[in-house]
Amino acid sequence: MCGRYKRPGKQKIAEAFAVCVGLEAFDLEPDDNACPQSFQPVIHLNESGERQIELMRWAFKLPDKLLFNARSEGIEKAKLWADSFQKRRCIIPASAIQESQDLPDGKKGDKYEFDIPGREIFGMAGVWKLWKHPQMGQWESTFAVLTGEPNEVMQPIHDRLTTVLEPRDYGEYLAFSDRPPIHLIRVLSSDELRASRLERPAPKPRSKLKADPQICLFGSE
Repeated sequence: MCGRYKRPGKQKIAEAFAVCVGLEAFDLEPDDNACPQSFQPVIHLNESGERQIELMRWAFKLPDKLLFNARSEGIEKAKLWADSFQKRRCIIPASAIQESQDLPDGKKGDKYEFDIPGREIFGMAGVWKLWKHPQMGQWESTFAVLTGEPNEVMQPIHDRLTTVLEPRDYGEYLAFSDRPPIHLIRVLSSDELRASRLERPAPKPRSKLKADPQICLFGSE
């Protein structure tokens, strides 16, 4: 799967993916911690066939769950994903992906970052769709990242690997077509992926103040 990823700012994305439509709609600084349910820049074709950059929420919304990733194996026939893969493909710009190691007891171990040597920016294959909020009645663009079987670099860490497109294939992947370009979906070879273990953040010092029983705080980091 793709748990989190890093991405550059708007100008570098526009240059790397030859995008000129939609740039004026928002400001976009680099993000070192793009996480599920956040709004992230996605590239797709507009009705005129031009590459457009748009902020979308990272999460396909179903009545009882959220899906952040889509299995690429058989996606062109999968009930949940086939329509989006046929009609609404997109590219998600990134500079690195991040995964926490799966441990035998079901817990998470060290966190790793994976980049592609020689490619400062790369495009993850994705799909998108519109979702209508049941309470607000507003439409929202959402996306999911395609994943495949892990290579030898990813396998010790996680059982899925984000699918990354070749730059020469960006146009074909986005293009409107009666035949979805499943042939462009591939897993990176081991020599194309580099892993680095991330340092754990230093523990925060405990407060010397006594807790007030009248106050109850909820939150997460």
